[in-house]
Amino acid sequence: MILIEAGERTDKAFDAKLLVATQLAARGHRVVLDDRTRPEKLERYQKYEAASFLADLGTVTLTRVILIGAESVGQETMMGLRGMRLGAEVAVSVVGRFADRQSAIAARAKVAYAIGREPDLVDLATLQGPPLVASAISPLAAAPTPAPPDRLPHLFVVLPQEALEDPQTLPILSAVDNLPDYRLNVILPGKGKEQVKASRHAGLTVFGYSELSPAAFARLADIAAFFGDGVPGERMAAFALDLMRSGRVAIDCTSGGGFLTGGAPVLRGPEEIAALANYVQHTVLVNRGEIGRQARKSPWLTTHAVEALESALGLVAAAGVAPAPAPAPGRVVFVPTNGIGLGHARRCTLIAEAMGDGADPAFAAFPSCVPLVRDRGFDCLPLVQKSPDHPEDHANDLVNYLRLRRVLRAGDRLVFDGGFVFDSIHRTILEHGLDATWIRRGLWQAGQALATALDRERAFARVIVPGEAFAELNTDRSSGAHVRSVGPIVQRLRQPDAASRAARRVALGETLGREVGELVVTMLGGGVAADRTAQMQALAAMLDARPGCLHLIVVWPGAVAPAGLGSWKNTRVVQTQNALALCQLADLVISATGYNSFHELLYHAVPTIFVPQMATFMDDQERRARAASDRGLAETVLAHELLLLEREVRAFLDAGKADRLRSALAVVDLPAPGNDDAAAVILGKEQR
Repeated sequence: MILIEAGERTDKAFDAKLLVATQLAARGHRVVLDDRTRPEKLERYQKYEAASFLADLGTVTLTRVILIGAESVGQETMMGLRGMRLGAEVAVSVVGRFADRQSAIAARAKVAYAIGREPDLVDLATLQGPPLVASAISPLAAAPTPAPPDRLPHLFVVLPQEALEDPQTLPILSAVDNLPDYRLNVILPGKGKEQVKASRHAGLTVFGYSELSPAAFARLADIAAFFGDGVPGERMAAFALDLMRSGRVAIDCTSGGGFLTGGAPVLRGPEEIAALANYVQHTVLVNRGEIGRQARKSPWLTTHAVEALESALGLVAAAGVAPAPAPAPGRVVFVPTNGIGLGHARRCTLIAEAMGDGADPAFAAFPSCVPLVRDRGFDCLPLVQKSPDHPEDHANDLVNYLRLRRVLRAGDRLVFDGGFVFDSIHRTILEHGLDATWIRRGLWQAGQALATALDRERAFARVIVPGEAFAELNTDRSSGAHVRSVGPIVQRLRQPDAASRAARRVALGETLGREVGELVVTMLGGGVAADRTAQMQALAAMLDARPGCLHLIVVWPGAVAPAGLGSWKNTRVVQTQNALALCQLADLVISATGYNSFHELLYHAVPTIFVPQMATFMDDQERRARAASDRGLAETVLAHELLLLEREVRAFLDAGKADRLRSALAVVDLPAPGNDDAAAVILGKEQR
């Protein structure tokens, strides 16, 4: 295991260690960072990058230590090296850019004093020549990245924070974003991203400087233009180096020509953002293949290649980096986000089942989803659920990121079902270059802010919007060739005939030790969106007065039902994943109006009173419910309308309303389910 250390214990030095660790790990070397050197305040995105490297040194066996930034070796680093008690079998290399031979000797002597022997020394001034970034700590070595897929070229524009002080910057970028020949991405430091997202130009695709590793940026980009007074720091310099090494185009638009004066094989571009579009259109796009080929021939790039650094460190011989194995056939991995209702996981299993033989899809899901997924016959990697006990609100997502990046590889297909794209999902897609699909609801509530929800849509090759039962409900708010609308994703069970239904009701009664005269099923959710204890208690009290009535309150396994329901003689709380089978036997169902429940009840002709959930993060359940009740296919009762709920229950059970709705549902023309179409879209087998 290789430990990356730095001469000073500063935030900048830690970030430099992170750059080196990421690059060497991508080359096949096993790398760690000492967890004790982690800064107290680490940026959120840096935590994701660092998570796979941080380790307690007492739990690993070191084979090598590489100390970067050795021009200045602080006392804290000296004490840390001394405390490691490194044996003679652990090679130690100091890497720095030394002004003269005397400073190199001094740095080497300091480290020798700490470890008790002479370390190897790599002088970047000799290996690489003048620095590209003044006072850079990382070696800034260029590594190739895989070529992007065949698509419109991606232009990345790297701006300093002060560029946003010009009121014309964002309008100009928005105009460039609408040009048809390439897609624009913007990289900003500090609070720049938040500033753009809070403006009327929130539709721009914006990244923070440290949101992705330089290699991940280079994987995404075909062209990058760098603005500002000079080379914008080590991260963006590393991005430019990887880009050039990969045969793609870096444009130096800095006011001082920082890349050019450093010797890098870049194009000299305009310093004004307003001139960039024409320059890219008429100079770069028509020549970018040749520009990339010429850059890769550059002697300067050869001296800055990661192979040259590895050779100077002796890493190729010592680590024996093997060539990458041939990629295995891509897998399909579903990642459903979830609440207690598990609707996302249910929808994903239905699509996975429609993929047919040979697809062999797998899942990564939260604990409440795992039994459902495995019961349907799919392998499932457990993810970590968010908890108020975690020290940070994204602590679980950090762990999930590590789990996903271990199991997913380039060529895999990732399918995410949810409303908000987590950092773990976003980073995994971009870092591995995955073919990704987002299954996303389309029925938004009026006034819901979509900028955050849709900000990461461009990471996905396609977006599947499952249809609603009624046309006026299909109101998704993004469009384009990547958006695919399919019919409703719905579970279909065989409808029992009268004799089978009666027999199954008798069997249910025997299981519960009582007769079943009337059967009422209540499914109002587990309290995540809203507390429905009052409605459940009111229903239990009402139905307790009906002799022979069996009232089942259905919840998902593991969900907590409100206390006190067990005191009603006609009410039973049932935990099951197969609520639909019970609903098919019921005389009446009282249900929330989530996507899955709504469509299952309609498509199976179950008489239903819908009681919508209306939390701010949910889809528009009231609108969905009223679309059915306005057609005479169900009844809608709002949560506060307890007296109306009682009247409607009596109307269904005593006045024949249930039979009338069942008859109406039996003849209604509903859209064909979209399970097969969604599976075909994910597998690339759709008919366009």
